[in-house]
Amino acid sequence: MSYQRPQDPYIHSNASQYDERYQQSHQQGAYQQDYPQGYSSGPAAAGYHDYPDHASGYQGSAYKESQEGLYGGRNAAGYGQQRNAATQAAATYSYAKPKHGVSKWIKIGVPILILVIAGAVLGGVFGSRAAKDDNSSSGGSSGGSGGLGSGSSPNVQGAALTAAQQAAKNGGNNMLFYQGTDPYSNPSFVASNVDTSAPAYNGQAHNSSCSDSWTATNSLTSLRPHPRIMTTEAEWDCLPTKIANDAYLTVWNSTIFTNATNWSSKPPVAYVADGGFTGSGILDVSREVQQRVKAFAYAYKISNNTAFKNRLYLELNNAAGNTPSSFGQNGTRWNAAHFLDVAEMTSAFAMAYDWLYNDWNNTERTMIRDAIVNYGLVPGQNQYATADGWWKLPANGNGNWNCVCNGGMLTGALAIRGDGDSNQTAIADSIINSALENMRDNCMRGAYDDGTWSETANYWYFGTNAQGRALSSLITATGSDQGMMAANPNWYKTSDFHMYVNGPGGLFAYGDNGPNKFATTANQLMLYSRLTGDARPALYQRDRADAAFDPLSMFWYEPTAKGAFWNGLPLDRFFDDQRGQWASMRSSWTDPSAVFVGIKASNLTGHQTHGDLDAGDFVIDALGTRWAGEYGNGNYLSTDYFSNETQQSARWTYYRKATDGQNTLVINDQNQQVATCLPNNTFASTGVSQTGDLSFKPAATDAVQFISDLSSCYGQNAGTIQRGIRMLNGRRQVLVQDEIAQSSSITSVQWRVQTNGTVSISSDGKTATLTQSSITDPNAGVVGKVSLGGTKTMKLQILSPSNAVFTSQGPPAQRIYGTAVYSAPPEDSDQANVGVTALSIDLGGAQSGAQTLQVVWQPQWESLSAADQATPKSVPLSQWSLTSHN
Repeated sequence: MSYQRPQDPYIHSNASQYDERYQQSHQQGAYQQDYPQGYSSGPAAAGYHDYPDHASGYQGSAYKESQEGLYGGRNAAGYGQQRNAATQAAATYSYAKPKHGVSKWIKIGVPILILVIAGAVLGGVFGSRAAKDDNSSSGGSSGGSGGLGSGSSPNVQGAALTAAQQAAKNGGNNMLFYQGTDPYSNPSFVASNVDTSAPAYNGQAHNSSCSDSWTATNSLTSLRPHPRIMTTEAEWDCLPTKIANDAYLTVWNSTIFTNATNWSSKPPVAYVADGGFTGSGILDVSREVQQRVKAFAYAYKISNNTAFKNRLYLELNNAAGNTPSSFGQNGTRWNAAHFLDVAEMTSAFAMAYDWLYNDWNNTERTMIRDAIVNYGLVPGQNQYATADGWWKLPANGNGNWNCVCNGGMLTGALAIRGDGDSNQTAIADSIINSALENMRDNCMRGAYDDGTWSETANYWYFGTNAQGRALSSLITATGSDQGMMAANPNWYKTSDFHMYVNGPGGLFAYGDNGPNKFATTANQLMLYSRLTGDARPALYQRDRADAAFDPLSMFWYEPTAKGAFWNGLPLDRFFDDQRGQWASMRSSWTDPSAVFVGIKASNLTGHQTHGDLDAGDFVIDALGTRWAGEYGNGNYLSTDYFSNETQQSARWTYYRKATDGQNTLVINDQNQQVATCLPNNTFASTGVSQTGDLSFKPAATDAVQFISDLSSCYGQNAGTIQRGIRMLNGRRQVLVQDEIAQSSSITSVQWRVQTNGTVSISSDGKTATLTQSSITDPNAGVVGKVSLGGTKTMKLQILSPSNAVFTSQGPPAQRIYGTAVYSAPPEDSDQANVGVTALSIDLGGAQSGAQTLQVVWQPQWESLSAADQATPKSVPLSQWSLTSHN
């Protein structure tokens, strides 16, 4: 049976949050190329979906400040979960060949509603997890200048816009800052609506809530009456008033109801295993059920319309296996062989049980509770007691698996504790104690001391969202987080990580992207803001597309948050934890044409087998699109794709995971060395922060640079191989400089970049011109291209050495050495990278002397100044400073 593509989530305004969609007739596990279908953000997974009284489409492809006063922004990306993520999870995993059906990941664009997030951004080079012929790599983004694109219009219009305006007036809160999104799902800000003041909670208690008569017990055995997980009866009671007084809540409420209504007419989610029960199992099924459960439950609680309650019960009854339709195998229901499936389904049932506890009759309550216990908590006890629960071990615990599995068990146990018979309560108590302790010890290590997520930027979504649900449930059920946040005082810094890892062209999506996100969002930023009193993360997230379709945003968002998230926010950040060092630099937080650079230079292990051999890897955005990008996922169902992180791992034989599939240096036609790779990095910035001005421009002298000694990654002595990257000329140019010292063991050096741009090389080989005029629309349910508002051009010029020239390979880009271990038909684990060109420079060896390679990236702005066209100074990396290139 083929996997049924989920009903698209409906999203108001920022309807472009995610990047992958379902692609039919493909296998799961690879990277899709054509158009989005893997990620779906909400009920409108196939593109921008309109709300009642809303115009379809997204904001213009390329725009500066238009007559309407719209500014492009950026959008978050989704999160993904996978299967054998742990590095040493359970020895070696081999995946069975997936069945043909609907691919869950799609190509490269930016997803739109609520399902997932795209994985790679190369201008369009995206990785996908399903479909072996997922070759998509079209890139795009908002254009560089001009007004709204032809045929596009604001997403929030008519009755919804009027209601939002009235709500803002009623409550004295901010009006919607945005009124639409660009093809990369970046919000287009309406200048007249923007409150440019510094982020704040308007002088009121940042965690203020509705009147609550319950007295916190701080006890795990004396819990709040139902509802008690993630929200409370007091919150439900006052929500209508809050909605009537806040523009954002008004729009989100409308979005959730639209999704619930759309899904009501669809049959219950079918049981389909992806790649077998031990492959990706029924993870997508579980998350799609959870997505629907939240929408139906919310719609019923707010409207008291029993049609939503009845449709919710139908979904639950089906997922509990109580209908003639097959749901489960070998006497099980939720597939404990791939425990993420159990955890997410348990969480879904927990919300349904708890939120509507007082509305279910005894028979309904018993059915839901028994399903939670028998199919969720009892298998959970086995996981904690036996080796089956590999994800609970310290070596495997600092990633999304631990957070999701523990989080699902914890919410399920808190939901039913004290109900049913004494045996069920005993089971719940056992789970609460095991899950809480294990989560504090392991999941809370997922965020490094600087906030960087231990796996990848996309897996951040799964881990932190699950943590947020568990954290919120503990607080609402007991009045305390039970020591959760004290286990990692730096956890809240992960909000900064998420903001900085996003560029105008999407996430700096290094490593794997994960599976479909469905119900997973970045709305935990709103919760973290409430708990810390720092409004900035909440203000950032409220303008993202995935804020709208998730009912949890209605409880985690504090309407007193006001101001511009970008006001006072530094343009640059060096994330310096030794376990995963990387840097983010940009010219603006609000200009859709801004220059953005993300560069990563860190150890290659310890990332739960989700990383790439990519020390020195970078992405570059400008003119509203990405010019150097990432593939993201390889084929998740490839044999031994997640086996281990040793040098001999099959994982590193797949092109998208190998060094030649990255934007870095390839030495001697070999992969980087995982055991010795530990780059030595230095970072410097003038420290400029953006003001409240949407049209903020850095000064000509505002500089930022990152230098990495990559020698250890190639088995060389310190100082042998170094890479520097810096922004020049008021951050309108980027210089990438590599220095290779003389070494008898370096026989060849190749500089590589993966791009979705069409490549043209000058006759002398010194200049490479990349162009893009459109991207495959990640927000459309049908094949279609989105214009970037004209042809966008990036020119790369080799400044030195004099004998170096550009060459190109593809499209499609292909490997330059080795062979995938499991490449024979029918596996075809190296997906074709359709639309991607590998741009390269061959330097030869370094036996006879040192070499310095300098490449300047010059976006072709509408108006190029003399400074834009001037040749940058040639300065050795050892002499780089913040003024060295002035």
